[in-house]
Amino acid sequence: MRYLYLLFLCISFVNQVKAQTTDLANFKENFKLLPQPQKIEILSGKGLASTSVKNIFLNGSAQKPVLSGLLENLPLSASAGKNSLILTISSNNDVPASPEGYFLRVENDQVHISARDQAGLFYGCQTLNQLLEDARDQQIKIPACKITDYPELAYRAVHLDLKHHLDAGHYYYNLIDRLAQVKVNAVIVEFEDKLRYRKAPKVGASNAISIEEFAAISRYARDRNIEISPLVQGLGHASFILKHDQYKPLRDDPTSDWAFDPLNPATYEVQFSLYADAMAATPYGKYLHIGGDEVGKLGMSELAKKSGKKPLELQMYWLNKVCEYARQHNRIPIFWDDMLFKLSGLYETTYNDKLSPQKVDSTWQANEQRLTENLSLFPKDCVYMRWNYDTPDIYGNKKTIDWYKTHNLKVMAATAAQTMWPLLPRENSNFKSIKDFNRIAADKKMDGILCTVWDDCSPHHETVWRGLYNFALFSWNKADLPVGEVNALYRQRFYAPALRPANFEFQNSLEQALTFWETALLDKGHRNNYPTNIDLIELPNSKKPGAWSKQYQNKISRAQAEVNRYDQIKTTLTKAEQAAIRNQYNLAVMQQINELQIYPAKLLLLLAQYDKVKPGKQKQAAGQQIREYVATFPEVRKHFEEVFSKTRFLENPDDYQLDENHHHHLANGTNNSDWMYVYELEINKTINDWSPAKNDARPAESQ
Repeated sequence: MRYLYLLFLCISFVNQVKAQTTDLANFKENFKLLPQPQKIEILSGKGLASTSVKNIFLNGSAQKPVLSGLLENLPLSASAGKNSLILTISSNNDVPASPEGYFLRVENDQVHISARDQAGLFYGCQTLNQLLEDARDQQIKIPACKITDYPELAYRAVHLDLKHHLDAGHYYYNLIDRLAQVKVNAVIVEFEDKLRYRKAPKVGASNAISIEEFAAISRYARDRNIEISPLVQGLGHASFILKHDQYKPLRDDPTSDWAFDPLNPATYEVQFSLYADAMAATPYGKYLHIGGDEVGKLGMSELAKKSGKKPLELQMYWLNKVCEYARQHNRIPIFWDDMLFKLSGLYETTYNDKLSPQKVDSTWQANEQRLTENLSLFPKDCVYMRWNYDTPDIYGNKKTIDWYKTHNLKVMAATAAQTMWPLLPRENSNFKSIKDFNRIAADKKMDGILCTVWDDCSPHHETVWRGLYNFALFSWNKADLPVGEVNALYRQRFYAPALRPANFEFQNSLEQALTFWETALLDKGHRNNYPTNIDLIELPNSKKPGAWSKQYQNKISRAQAEVNRYDQIKTTLTKAEQAAIRNQYNLAVMQQINELQIYPAKLLLLLAQYDKVKPGKQKQAAGQQIREYVATFPEVRKHFEEVFSKTRFLENPDDYQLDENHHHHLANGTNNSDWMYVYELEINKTINDWSPAKNDARPAESQ
């Protein structure tokens, strides 16, 4: 009898585990939380409808966090009852130790959220809001459950690069809201000349944001557990300052606006004045990012030559000066670290995935002493930002991180949601690199991670959200999730559950389409940089029918495939716009990118059609069709800019002075928006000047 009873208990336990496993699988199928919680358990009690939460009870010392979405308008209650959201500050063992961790329990028409700090309550409410959204959108109930959650990394920052554009003020507030919803807790804003500096007014552009307005944005962010810190570039990347005549004496190389002279005392007067204003605009930040990367040739000034200092010594002299300023003003300095390794003969080991571990080790054995003999020059309170946007998982990059750890130096990771891709990030929104570096940062207990969004090619910020969501996901929870699953998770969370199926994966298709768009009109070149010369395709010679089509047969074949892809993307986006509940503007931006990118492909097919027909009326008609198509481009551009300009300014002010564009940034090519269409405008001009009667029509190079 005892044996039967034990057997009964075992069978009951197994069935219960199976039921819980099935319930958890169903939960994960329907509720796509981003970032993914560390632990979810299904309970046996009554669940919760999306409309069931009616009020908030603040238990003990808990304060009401800033709420949004379905929680935004809930009133406070004097007591906890049915349909209450109960918030508690607690040090109980079931509450995670992290100040951002929380314990959430849904059961019997109540929700309990406990945390050790207000930040944890805020993030618990973000998770609850996502649960309520998915319940409402799918007309299902949230099952009784408990969630234990905390971040892998304490500092999870996103880069806001204002280098080549400004957005409308409201968009920055919207950006903060969306980052907070996915538990990003910091922003590093690279102001360049887009802050209205008081102490060095010449540096700020005439359309720059005032210090007071950005301080208001910083307060708004702080209330949503996002800390904003500034990045003010120097020693190099100083063109936004040194382009002005009054600052030319501060140049390291008198012929270049790129880098400061680190031995000129006036350099620090200017830099410190910019730091002071940038910190006033970000009064709640704990960091001051001082740049310091990609300085290039250092030591060109007369002062540097007379000093006898080596480039690494000059770099470290500057670094110590600016770190001391940060220290005196209660900020922790952050420094891009590449120059340390470039000047020590080690940099290639940090990024080149073709180097074997043996080659990396031998390079370090030969050159490491160039670092260690200068170790006394390394500021101990500085955070060294180890940036790698493509290959973070290589042996050399991880060896570099270990070197910092061995020498008790603080090191933070930097990945990227956007590097130098025009119009749209590529490589599945840089998925693998983001995922890998977050795992490495967590495993090696680095001092946080930054996700950069570089403005070199200045794509619309709506194009980087998938990458930022991936970053939010993996910086909170390094779970080894496959890319398809993560993309589906993103589509449900960002748009609606209806867009979760794989047939709504339009962004990867658009990425693939843009690889052809980049070079479709070129014999040589690309769009990652603003061109110093333009090598367009030739145009057909009317006296040699078919020769052009033979010369460009690969482009023509690809153009036809791209027209088909364009149609598929457009159909998918149209369906997505009809089904999306959130972020419809994002889809409108994607639609316009699709309309712009197909222009070269359709033009190539018209040129091929003209090339193949014999001289006569058909030839004339084909030529006329080309000119009519070219005449449609202003309308394409108009629609594109109407959508983009809803949130961003597309042109610099009339008095804006472009710098020397040392790195040939695409978005720094023109003061107006012509840089967006540099090859389309050039081919259109060439076609308008082209006559089918001419023997040969090779477009002239544009300087």
